[in-house]
Amino acid sequence: MSAPTTTVPLPGPRDLGPSVGQLLRRLGFTVWEQPTPTPSLSLVTGTWTGLTGEQFRFQYAHHHPAAGPVAWAACQMSCLPPGAREPQVCFANTQVRRLREVRLLVLGNDHFAAARQRLQAARPAATFSSDVHPSLP
Repeated sequence: MSAPTTTVPLPGPRDLGPSVGQLLRRLGFTVWEQPTPTPSLSLVTGTWTGLTGEQFRFQYAHHHPAAGPVAWAACQMSCLPPGAREPQVCFANTQVRRLREVRLLVLGNDHFAAARQRLQAARPAATFSSDVHPSLP
């Protein structure tokens, strides 16, 4: 007979809230962080307005219950074009475990990339920060 196997659930993702807040600030977002709105949830929200008036809204949530299901972390982003009543989904609620995943979701979004390029073209090169994306000058 073999010994019974017990499965140990994988630990949930660590709270990336402070790192996500720093990333968003470097990208020019206005950031609001609420590390512990409840004993088990951390939130980071950010807004970024493009040159043509489109407003991007980003949200990161980390759920870390004291007991019960495994912790999770997810983020989402939408864009409200000028004059529109409803935002367009850039990416829906997506679970993340690493800051690199958050960075790829935000910078890899076509709408956000186009808005950043428009802003970059309108500004002198010295005033545009490209430290978070190596392909930008």
